[in-house]
Amino acid sequence: MRIGLDGDILGRRRTGDESYLVGLMRGLATVDRENDYVVYVRDVERVRPMFADGHAFDFQAVTPRSIWLRFAYGLPAALRREPVDLLHVQYFVPPRTRAPVVVTAHDISFAVHPEYFTRRDRLLLGRLVPWSLRRADQIITDAEFTRDEMTRVYGLDPGRIAVIPLAADPRYRPLDRERCRATVADRHGTHDGFLLYVGTLQPRKNVAALVEAYAEFRRRTRMPHKLVITGRPKYQFAPVFEAIARSGFERDIVFTGWVDDADIPMYYNAADAFVFTTLYEGFGLPVVEAMACGTPVICSNNSCMPETAGSAAVLVNPRDVNSIAEAMVRVMTDSTERDRLREAGLRRSAELSWERTARQTLTVYRDVMARRNGR
Repeated sequence: MRIGLDGDILGRRRTGDESYLVGLMRGLATVDRENDYVVYVRDVERVRPMFADGHAFDFQAVTPRSIWLRFAYGLPAALRREPVDLLHVQYFVPPRTRAPVVVTAHDISFAVHPEYFTRRDRLLLGRLVPWSLRRADQIITDAEFTRDEMTRVYGLDPGRIAVIPLAADPRYRPLDRERCRATVADRHGTHDGFLLYVGTLQPRKNVAALVEAYAEFRRRTRMPHKLVITGRPKYQFAPVFEAIARSGFERDIVFTGWVDDADIPMYYNAADAFVFTTLYEGFGLPVVEAMACGTPVICSNNSCMPETAGSAAVLVNPRDVNSIAEAMVRVMTDSTERDRLREAGLRRSAELSWERTARQTLTVYRDVMARRNGR
């Protein structure tokens, strides 16, 4: 088969969506030597080095750079010029697409929790994603929780939705912990240790509650550990900085902004614990990344998070600041619990791999083509 992949997300620092496509492509490069892939990107020269050691992907530039003009005109034109046997996209099926289409949708949070989104995003996502899901020959999502949400909200046939879990990139692994701690301490003054959050600043990530819980943890324990928050502000992030300003520990809360992907494993390895108190996720990839580094994890008990973390994390009610603070106290004051979480996290993350994800995705491709060909 000649398979098209929409790679518009590549090289744009778009966190989970980009991590998914990079991981899938590298997995496909390892397990698939039969099919050819054309990847539609914004900037070929920027993206090509990301896959220099793998499958010879055919990268093609698609313009214009506007995501919506590209979706409506650029990508359909590229598909008409050089048709593919199957197209795989994230969330949006371009109009007038003749090839069978596989759509990966990591979550439908915009439909379940519209309050977390801007009015513009609610309108666009609410119109285009449901249409794309119904148009798709097959849907892929990351968790059974999300499949159930899609069937409940949109009335989709669950048989059209394949659940394929994600994985941590191989660079997320245990490193020399003391060296990592020293490097992060030199950058951010975390010589007494720290708790870590990785992700964007947006309402559903619930970072303001994390800050409030951290302040309560400090008041209860008098421990000197800092809170390190990595990631870019996305939208509606003012409450995070307001919570920091009133916390009483403003000097001990470090906001790093964007951290290069190559450095994130160092932060995970240096942290005493990783805390991810999101209000809604489709998978929660940072949880698996932290586990793969051997870092104790505290995460939410809602949406897909129990499915992703299993028994390898301390689960908390993300809407209960006291619950989050108690988990911080428990993990940071109990070395036996930290050791248990490290070992359980390493086992859980080892159950997932991008090669496995790629093989399961290939099965979806073959099934779609077989149905189209009447076999």
